[in-house]
Amino acid sequence: MQQLSIDLASLFKFCFQQYKSYASFIIGAALTFIVLAVIPQVYFMMRAPENPTVETQFVSFLLTAVQIFLSLGFTKLMLLLVQDAPVSVADMFNNFRIFFSYFVASFIYGLAVSLGLLLLVLPGIWIAIRFQFFPYFIIENGDSSFTALQKSYNLSQDLLLELFVFGVAVVFLNLIGALLLGIGIIFTYPLTTMATAVIYRSLIEESETIPANSYQS
Repeated sequence: MQQLSIDLASLFKFCFQQYKSYASFIIGAALTFIVLAVIPQVYFMMRAPENPTVETQFVSFLLTAVQIFLSLGFTKLMLLLVQDAPVSVADMFNNFRIFFSYFVASFIYGLAVSLGLLLLVLPGIWIAIRFQFFPYFIIENGDSSFTALQKSYNLSQDLLLELFVFGVAVVFLNLIGALLLGIGIIFTYPLTTMATAVIYRSLIEESETIPANSYQS
């Protein structure tokens, strides 16, 4: 694959246009994710006892599983929307067949990134960049956990620096969204999730530009 660069201005411009086109649906999906996945997790963490019991550990695992399941659905929605594909609320919840692969891959990915960050920071960043596209291979192809991680590693091999800059932009935008009383995350989280999906699709389509011409407004 030839050396590519990511045009961040064009990328976020397209995603902003898509957000406007599907604003009511995206806001509804984001609020659903926050209410069902984020708020219960935060509430539990605030109320959890210092010495965890078997019951609290089970509840924590259950809430984490729900959050991962809904994050899978939300990622799927944003992937469909950037392609102007037919989408419905059901697409956020009808992913039981691929959930196990996604759950295992998410666990491996999260553990590897955390260990990398604890060791020397840079390995964690490298792992986060190289394997970040695994959800899309599971969503589109139904790949196993390890296959999806391997494919993501191969897909990102020529874009390490570009994807690092993109990752910094994603963190910055979501941080701003979180600081705006948390309300801004309803805009920034879908926007950055769509942007990641566009990069994935552009790479899969072997486009000469990122975003590909079909993802430029």
